[in-house]
Amino acid sequence: MNPSELPSISIILTGHNEESSIRDAIRSVFGQDYEGPVEIILSDDGSSDGTFSVMQEMAAQYRGPYRVILNRNETPLGRGPHIRQAVGLASHEWILRQDGDDCSFPWRCRLFAWAVMERPDAVAVVSQMTSVYEEPGIAFEFPAFPAAPRERPAVVLQAGAFSSSAHYGGSMMIRKSACEWGSSLRMTASFEDDLMGFHAWLQGNIYEMPGISLYYYRFALKNICAVNSAFRFADMRAAAAFEKRELEMKSQLKKSKEAGLELCGELLEGLAPVFRSREELLAEMEERRKIIDSIDRQQNWWSYPFRRRWALRRPGWMGIVHCLPQKLYLFCMVFFFKLRKVKRAVCGARQDLE
Repeated sequence: MNPSELPSISIILTGHNEESSIRDAIRSVFGQDYEGPVEIILSDDGSSDGTFSVMQEMAAQYRGPYRVILNRNETPLGRGPHIRQAVGLASHEWILRQDGDDCSFPWRCRLFAWAVMERPDAVAVVSQMTSVYEEPGIAFEFPAFPAAPRERPAVVLQAGAFSSSAHYGGSMMIRKSACEWGSSLRMTASFEDDLMGFHAWLQGNIYEMPGISLYYYRFALKNICAVNSAFRFADMRAAAAFEKRELEMKSQLKKSKEAGLELCGELLEGLAPVFRSREELLAEMEERRKIIDSIDRQQNWWSYPFRRRWALRRPGWMGIVHCLPQKLYLFCMVFFFKLRKVKRAVCGARQDLE
C-alpha cells in the first residue's frame, strides 16, 4: 500500500514541568516505525522549568519523516483544557495521545493503524499499557522494549457500558471527529481521557486489542497517588500526604463521571443524535452512578462509625486494618512495610552468606 493511503495520525505529546522526563517521551514518538502520514505536536502548558526548551532543541535536531509542530502556553491552562487545545491544532484523521513522562513502543502507530484499517467503523481503538514504577533514590530508566509482534493483533469490539472498562490517554487512539463535540464537549481538569473516550463511545464503536501493550505508563514519584505501596507508606508523613492526595484525585474523577452522567441525561431528552441506544445510555448512567457512589464512600470513609466500616470492608487483612481509626490504620500500614523491608534485607544478607 502507498504510505499516503495509510491512516493519518496526529501524535499529541503534552508536558508541564517535565524537563527530567520529556526527552525519553519525545524520542519514543520520533522513533516510530510507521510509514503513513504523521504529525507530532509538542505542546507545553506554561512550564516553569526547561520543558519547552527541550522540546525546541529536539524539534530543531529532528531529521525524520514526520512533521513537527511546537506549541507553548505562556499561562498554564490546566491538563484538560490544554489537551483540548492541542487536539484543535491537529490536522490528521486520528489522535494519539502521550504524556510527557511516558514512552511509546516504536510500533505503536503501526499497530493502531492496522487495527483501524481492519475495523473501518471504529471511532477509537484501545491497547494495553505496561506500568513501570519510579523508586525513590534510584535513577529511573524505561525497560528495554519487548520484541515487536510478528502478526497483527486480535481486534475485538468493546462490549457493555463505557465506564465498565478502564481507558487511559496512552492506551487509546481516537478519530479526530469524535473529539469535535462543539461547545458541549465536557472536559475536566483531570481524567480528561475518561471524557474523551466517552465522547467517542457515544458516537460509534470502540475496539480493543486485548493481548498487546504499546505503551510504557510511568507511575511517577511526583504523583504520590501513583506510586507503589512501599513508598506510599514509607513513613507517617508520606502516608498522610497520600491519603490527602488520593481524596483530591477521587474528587476529580467524580467530576468526570458526573459530567458524563449529566450528558447522558441530556441525550436521553433528545437534545442531540448519538450512536448509542436508549438502553445503552441508561446502562452507562447506572455504571457511572455506581462509580460515584463508590467515590462518595471512599471520601466519607473516616467519618463512618466503626460498625459501618466493618460492614463495608474489603476482603483480607488489609480490609480489616482499614476499619481502624485513620491514624491507627496509617501507623499499622507504615509498620507493616517497614517490617517487610527489614525482613527482605535480612533474607538478602543470609543468601549472600550462603
